[in-house]
Amino acid sequence: MADIKTKVNTLEGDKVELVVEIPAEEVKAQVDKTIKELGRGVKISGFRPGKVPRPVLISHFGKDAIHAHALEDALPGWYEAAVKETRTKPIDKPEIDFEQIEDESKPYLFKATVAVMPPPKIGKYAGLEVEKDTPELKDGEVDEEIDRLRKRVSRLEEIEERPAADGDYVLIDFTGYLDGEALDGGAGTDYMLELGSQQFIPGFEEQIAGMEKGQSKKLTLTFPETYKPEELAGKEAQFDVTVKEIKERVLPEADDAFAGENSEFDTIDELRKDIEARIMKSREAAAESAFRQRVLDKVLEDAEVVIPQPMVESRAHQIELEFIYSMEAQGASVKDYMEQTDEQKQAFSEHFHKQAEAVLKQELLLETIADKEGLEVSDEDFEEELNSAAAHMGKDPKELLEKTREQNREQEIRDDLLRNKALHLIADKAIAVPVRAGKAKEKEPAEAKAKEGTAEKTAAKEPAKEKEAKPAPEASK
Repeated sequence: MADIKTKVNTLEGDKVELVVEIPAEEVKAQVDKTIKELGRGVKISGFRPGKVPRPVLISHFGKDAIHAHALEDALPGWYEAAVKETRTKPIDKPEIDFEQIEDESKPYLFKATVAVMPPPKIGKYAGLEVEKDTPELKDGEVDEEIDRLRKRVSRLEEIEERPAADGDYVLIDFTGYLDGEALDGGAGTDYMLELGSQQFIPGFEEQIAGMEKGQSKKLTLTFPETYKPEELAGKEAQFDVTVKEIKERVLPEADDAFAGENSEFDTIDELRKDIEARIMKSREAAAESAFRQRVLDKVLEDAEVVIPQPMVESRAHQIELEFIYSMEAQGASVKDYMEQTDEQKQAFSEHFHKQAEAVLKQELLLETIADKEGLEVSDEDFEEELNSAAAHMGKDPKELLEKTREQNREQEIRDDLLRNKALHLIADKAIAVPVRAGKAKEKEPAEAKAKEGTAEKTAAKEPAKEKEAKPAPEASK
């Protein structure tokens, strides 16, 4: 869509008038589109469907009727574009004052009057004293990370001289029985099990610990009350288990040779320093994010922000849809969510509404501060954000830009970037009071955080792959 021009006139009673001018090329494009659409469905003697010349179509339908059709199709989109361009926050349907198109080669003008949210009353947002965590490195953290690296390249060695113990890997054959009948799917051959991993139902791994290579044993176990499938929940079962091999994990020494073979560093000291630096960088980023949120919460305490209920309802519905998608992505059952009791549905609804109201208050407050401070999002800002998101997702920036514009999400991303600028501004104006990490006086956690790096929203969501449900003795997590 070609760029439109919109003037905003403030009216009484929290209303605004949008005076919208549509460029001539957009008007003509819309009229041409309408003529083509009308031509596809009309039958005129002497012409094939869809091949009727433009002058004949204009003569058949009449210019006024064509213009009326064009406006009927275009006005909603033009109005939405004007709303996005001016960042107007409508809370009701608009009253649109328009005339018919007289000349499609000239710009077209219409007006829209709509009720908007009352502007928030902002208190002090500069010079606030706010606690900020001081990142610290805990004793043993670097060693733990080194150990994780060692485990990745460790090897399993078979042992003969002792029984299986927690942490060992055992190669087993097992068969499960319920009331003397073999459990459907409750058997395995040459199954490698790490003792202590809690892959099986409680008691299974614990009873294997202490067994020796070649030993067989009958285990008696009870399925948890919450086990699925439900027909096994709470039932007692027996398992015949044979230990065929016992292996233990052997870790390489944490020395220079290990560092040279498994990292970009030549010495273990260099590797340790890099790990320490990465941990501290992550902690510092988390501390900065938490600090900005505390600043925003404090600014909100001294502000009056009223969000109309229809907007809360709309955002709560959006949050619910995102929650459902998150459930699907994690392999959870959406059917279970949809079949909740009335009490459960009410609890979820209240949570979504509370979260929606909190998010909307933060957004409106930050947008008001951005306007007051004259903040803007440049094309360079948008391009930088898009390039960063594309690199993060492994996509081509041009491809991501096309998808963003196809989904009409460019303005949404720009709005998020503007709010983020306002958030950084009030954080920069605040006075940080250092405290030890985790010791800051936290109030009720905000229902939602001001989001950074929002161009990722344009990524196409891939459907979650369903996990294969395995029968006993896997534990129901």
